[in-house]
Amino acid sequence: MAQQQRRRPRYRKRRRGRHPGLYKALSAVLILAAVVVACAVFFRVSQIEVEGNSRYSDQEIIDVAGVEVGENLFSIRGARVSRNLQSHLPYIRTVSVRRHLPNALTIAVTESQVRAAVPQGGVWWLMDEDGKLLEQASAPGGYATVTGLVPLAPAVGTYLAAGEEEESRVDDLEELLTALAEGGLADRLDRVDLSEDYRITFVLDGRFTVHISPTLEKGMAYWLRRLPQYLEHDSVARNPSQSYTVEIMDGTRVRFIPN
Repeated sequence: MAQQQRRRPRYRKRRRGRHPGLYKALSAVLILAAVVVACAVFFRVSQIEVEGNSRYSDQEIIDVAGVEVGENLFSIRGARVSRNLQSHLPYIRTVSVRRHLPNALTIAVTESQVRAAVPQGGVWWLMDEDGKLLEQASAPGGYATVTGLVPLAPAVGTYLAAGEEEESRVDDLEELLTALAEGGLADRLDRVDLSEDYRITFVLDGRFTVHISPTLEKGMAYWLRRLPQYLEHDSVARNPSQSYTVEIMDGTRVRFIPN
């Protein structure tokens, strides 16, 4: 008689929860809630530092920024701080907000530099290379003067604008001032004349009268960034009392013509 084959014991499979995904989701929500509560309770600002300011005091910047000691570190929005500072303090050019756990905040700013003064209605508007109007003055105060352009409805904190016929001159002026600042020549600028459509004239050091075309193929900035190397050339440096007319008109070379 054949030996009966043993039957393997049958084990019941353990029943898993019907909604494992739901449990995971609830766990994630609880963890997130715990993190949010911890942030709200523990990360309170107790120290605020300001960097890069010289024109405005630390406290003035903190007050205008709208941040306070005791405020939650993670509820402070950099965009809001930047908007507050740039709209109320015209010399503030850029703003960066940095958090330092667990309770410190740094507001780093860069300030605009006056690059030129534009006349309008008997007063002067001081502006930076971006075309931002920084303040109104009764005199240019030693800054480079701009002619050939009439500002349209100027106001502190706004950007230089002009009528339709002179709109391109505003762009040319901003390109010129930016390129000169990048080349380290902004502080040597005496005056700018935008009255001629086919060329811009500006004077450096009271010695170099530069004519440059605003329609150069490579752009004005390309040539203006290279201008310092021409001004420092041996043939120019050897004659410090000699004045020159400098022509950058055809997009192929820079011509120095002794006056």
